[in-house]
Amino acid sequence: MSVLTFNGYTVKKMNYERNDNYKKTQNKMILSPKLSVKNRVYGDQIRIVLTVVVGSLTKPNVPFKVSCSVEGSFIYNVGEDSKHTGLNSLLEENCTAILYPYVRALVATLTNSSNEFPGYNMPTVNVASVLKEDAK
Repeated sequence: MSVLTFNGYTVKKMNYERNDNYKKTQNKMILSPKLSVKNRVYGDQIRIVLTVVVGSLTKPNVPFKVSCSVEGSFIYNVGEDSKHTGLNSLLEENCTAILYPYVRALVATLTNSSNEFPGYNMPTVNVASVLKEDAK
């Protein structure tokens, strides 16, 4: 058994909105995804909600706004934590990193489905580092 068991995820929210203020000024979209995370711990049970918001409804150079939240279910097997990684470290680094590809795929699917603008593939990132930077 491993220190962290991933039991799966559920989509809590997904939303795509077209920006009616959009004025095509360039061929390449420059978007900066904003990530946030909330967690709840009940003994060895962990629930993590990872949310991403991409785009804007007010900026004229952004064609859409997408938001997506997924909730992951994990179990912390403290007896297997021989390296003493600790729950907080697992929450900040591992759990969010496990959920990020699911959020990334949902954003790509939503934007590709617009049939109006090019789909947006969020960059691969070190999620823990991004969240730390955003917190500053």
